[in-house]
Amino acid sequence: MYIDAHTHLDFFNEKIDDAIYEINNFRILTIANGMDVESYLQNKEYSKRSEYIKATFGIHPWKAAEYIGELKDLIPYIEESEIIGEIGLDFFWVEDKESYESQRKIFNFILDESIKRNKVISIHTKGAEEEIYNILNNYGYNKVIIHWYSGDIKILDKFIELGCYFTVSVDLGYSELSEEILSRIPINRLLVETDGPTALEWVNGEYGYPSAIIDVVKKIAERKALSIDALSKIIQDNFFELTEIKL
Repeated sequence: MYIDAHTHLDFFNEKIDDAIYEINNFRILTIANGMDVESYLQNKEYSKRSEYIKATFGIHPWKAAEYIGELKDLIPYIEESEIIGEIGLDFFWVEDKESYESQRKIFNFILDESIKRNKVISIHTKGAEEEIYNILNNYGYNKVIIHWYSGDIKILDKFIELGCYFTVSVDLGYSELSEEILSRIPINRLLVETDGPTALEWVNGEYGYPSAIIDVVKKIAERKALSIDALSKIIQDNFFELTEIKL
């Protein structure tokens, strides 16, 4: 079994049947991250079509401004979701600095409510790596998946010291930074993701079906001098130890 710890099934749109077929055929445990309430509910519908799909609730920083007045309304979704994600801050792709306080308000609210409930949290850190590290460190909380880290190596080392887990994604083989990040992540806190289907298109122009996770695992196995089966077992152990999800 493969585990895609971070993807967006709602992005597949009219190709969702093909995506779910691959998930079932290759036995890919798929963590379908929500970016807002609508996408979470859509992914919950998809999860009815496969035992391997787990829908998770989050408000992506790009969507934060839409939910500022509805914070308490988010609590039922936080309570029912096995994992929380995707949440975070984005000061890199989002150029409108006036939105940053809205991002912080949503992120801090969902983070706080999730920590109260001992939830595993998948976090987007783009351009806000140090701020997010400081927040997590203040909580002393590390039941966290840092999604596709691409920031400063010194801050990465702080996340590692805190005890976070990390996904490596489809840019492996295309990014020297990602190669270095992989080399530093402890193998017992390593996870993989596709962030699909649009992430692979961004990297090399190919449409990122769920089976792209197999290529990510193959590349990492080569770099770690492990068999695919051995690495897959390590990733499974890491994921299930962190999340305690049951199939």
